[in-house]
Amino acid sequence: MKQLSEKQLEKVWSKQAETYQKFYDRSPDYLAYFGAIEQTVASGVGDLTDKKILDVGCGTAITSAYLAKKGAKLSLVDISNIALGFAKKYFALKKLPAKFFCQSAFKMSFAKESFDVVWNGGVIEHFTDKNKIKIIKKMWQLVKPGGMMLISVPNAFDIPFMLAKQLLILRGKWGFGEEDNMSASRTKKLFFQAEINDCVQTFCYNPVVGWWFFPYGKELTNWLGLNELNWHQRKCWFGHNVIAWAVKSSTKIASHKASS
Repeated sequence: MKQLSEKQLEKVWSKQAETYQKFYDRSPDYLAYFGAIEQTVASGVGDLTDKKILDVGCGTAITSAYLAKKGAKLSLVDISNIALGFAKKYFALKKLPAKFFCQSAFKMSFAKESFDVVWNGGVIEHFTDKNKIKIIKKMWQLVKPGGMMLISVPNAFDIPFMLAKQLLILRGKWGFGEEDNMSASRTKKLFFQAEINDCVQTFCYNPVVGWWFFPYGKELTNWLGLNELNWHQRKCWFGHNVIAWAVKSSTKIASHKASS
């Protein structure tokens, strides 16, 4: 795939940020996403209260705000000041604390092993495999022993979405720039290529939202009775979202304590 420059990426996501709307957090696809992220994070690090979480490429930051409501301490990174502006306003609207950083995912300035959770959603698919691996390695460096990294990407096996995307590209209506849709197995492989040898787990969910990219797709799913939370939460290999995560081993820490 063609790799956009950081300046081009900033332009794309600044433009997308202008379309963000706060009421998205009440739609069934977002509610399903919140639940998937929260449950996966909790399975890795337990109770979210006071956990330090870094969102790399935060965009809307709506999901991170949800995690903040659960008691987590959020730090948000994005290359777009416009996107960060939306995130700041949204956190202020929800009366939630957070720290905001306008930085590149390749050049984050945080200390190594300083977060319990490092995650992003809808980010790495916009980069070449070489740069995907660089971002994954950088994120992993920031995870504490016993902490976790989580990545969410669109699923290449969401056939309706893939077809609709090609139609939008042909019509000049695709607004998300270059995007390399991933499968669960390919995402897992990238973790391994980034030399993450800890157990990597994946799942896919939400067979509904891919249809929304067609004209009247949302109306069709409404008519069919599919635009309900239980359908958006459904796990299946052709679901729209891939979730991949790994928990960093804390064995070395335990061994060190035992010998001291």
